[in-house]
This record gives sequence, structure tokens and C-alpha cells, in this order.
Amino acid sequence: MKLNSQFFFTGSTVLVLCFFASGEWVMLPIPFFIAFLALWLADREQIAALDGAALAMILEDSRRPVLPVDLFRGRELVCYRGGYPIYRYLVANDGVWKLLGKDSEVTQEAGMIRVFPGYVYQRVDTDSAK
Repeated sequence: MKLNSQFFFTGSTVLVLCFFASGEWVMLPIPFFIAFLALWLADREQIAALDGAALAMILEDSRRPVLPVDLFRGRELVCYRGGYPIYRYLVANDGVWKLLGKDSEVTQEAGMIRVFPGYVYQRVDTDSAK
């Protein structure tokens, strides 16, 4: 029998009901501890079930941090992904960035940034972006 999070959630619920019905108030912290263990196991199970692309978007890569699109002004709207706009050009105080493609399709090099929801942009000179 595999001990998964569902087993611990069910067990903690049964223990809470038993301790509550019998009046054993001192024993109630035990099932709450078991429920927190079940939450931790459920998180581990959900992360293990994710595919690589979804996991890369959720967990931050320290070599290539994901920047929010709110830090930039966008030009030439291409589409929306997951409710977020994807622009052909992003403009910031330090320069202009051009869309190269999805993170899984582009190899990361120097002078590139990743922008949520997982697109890679490369810095361009301001004359070619106009």
C-alpha cells in the first residue's frame, strides 16, 4: 500500500472526528499535524505530475529569471497567452527587446531575457526597432 496524501487526509479527518466525539481535546493537535503532512505530500505529488514546460514556468531558474511583462511597454501586439499579452517589441528605460520565440524553442544566449509567460526576447538597437 502506497502512503499518499489522500491516505493522510482521510486518516486525519477520521482522527479529528474520533477525538472530537470522545472529548479527547488534548489529542486534537495530532490529526492537524497529520493534515499538514498531507498538504506537504500533496504539493510534492502535484509537482511530480507536472510536465517539464509547466514546471519551468512555475519554478524559477536562477540562471534565467522570468520577468513580468508589466516592467515593459509593449509595441505591436502579437497575441495573448494565458491572458497575458505577447508583444513583438518590449520597451524599457534601458533599451528595446525583440521577441524571438517560446523559451523551449530558443537557446538562451547573452543579451536575452525571459518574460512571463515563457517567451524569450533579445536586445536590439533602437534604430532597427522603429
